Amino acid sequence: MKEIQEILTLAIPQPAMGDQLQLAEADNVAVPDCLDYSLQRFVYERPLPVEDVAMVVYQPAKRGKSAAIELRYCVAGNKYCQKPNCTDQVCIEGHKHADCNTKLPSVDLITVRFQPAFIQSLQKGNTSFSLFELQSKKPFVKTIQPCTKSKAVLEQMVHHNYEGILKNIFLQSKALELLLFSSDQFIQNDTEERYGCRFLTHLEDREKIEKARSILLEQLDAPITIRDLARRVAMNECYLKKGFKAVYGTTIYDYFQKERMEKAKGLLYERGLSVSEVAIMMGYSCISHFSTAFKKHTGLKPCELLLR
Repeated sequence: MKEIQEILTLAIPQPAMGDQLQLAEADNVAVPDCLDYSLQRFVYERPLPVEDVAMVVYQPAKRGKSAAIELRYCVAGNKYCQKPNCTDQVCIEGHKHADCNTKLPSVDLITVRFQPAFIQSLQKGNTSFSLFELQSKKPFVKTIQPCTKSKAVLEQMVHHNYEGILKNIFLQSKALELLLFSSDQFIQNDTEERYGCRFLTHLEDREKIEKARSILLEQLDAPITIRDLARRVAMNECYLKKGFKAVYGTTIYDYFQKERMEKAKGLLYERGLSVSEVAIMMGYSCISHFSTAFKKHTGLKPCELLLR
């Protein structure tokens, strides 16, 4: 609990902030002989200035024990209302007696604890210094700002559909990416590497990219051209495309389609709507075009999903 409060204090430097946060979701996964992963999502109704922050907790090897590494992240969540049928549980619980057109802001706390034996296995056969040893031979807690690559990985870890052993494999692969990116950032402390594009070192430009993403999520049923999106966030089209990919690790179109098909999947599988109803809700005038896009994303035709 103390560790949670420490990183929350850094991310939301406001008095009595704990009273404003409500735990909405929690997930804990132990990947055998590798790592422990935990996710806690808090929601809040009153405006809070959330800053993305990360902590690297390092315990060097000593007395025959391997080094211990823990990565902690606090990032603004991205839950959004899925009206008209609202399959978002957080949204449902947060707006029982009100119109849920507006999204309920959230904060995600993600912790990855690498088991010492796993760190030791990575070190086998390597006679050079161990991870972070060049930085310090003593225990330390280092605060850094998550780079855009790390935030893209965190996004994938929070929003995935894997279960069982596939979930363990997925989380392990993503955790290693976080370890790699955090190590590069920690050692190099390169501003341009941190944001992926030089112009993204400016807060104003990063906020424009985030605004563009919010616009996409708010109108999944109404596709928007990149030109119109760039105009709405007051940014050059080229910068918008380049910055969006640097921050979220994919193109604007692919991101929009992924979120669009995920919403369609929820409407079909969880709400039991017909294929034609969902196609219309998602802004498709041709059902066959919707079916093609859905299969490309999920590997199944919409009708096949309904049969499951």
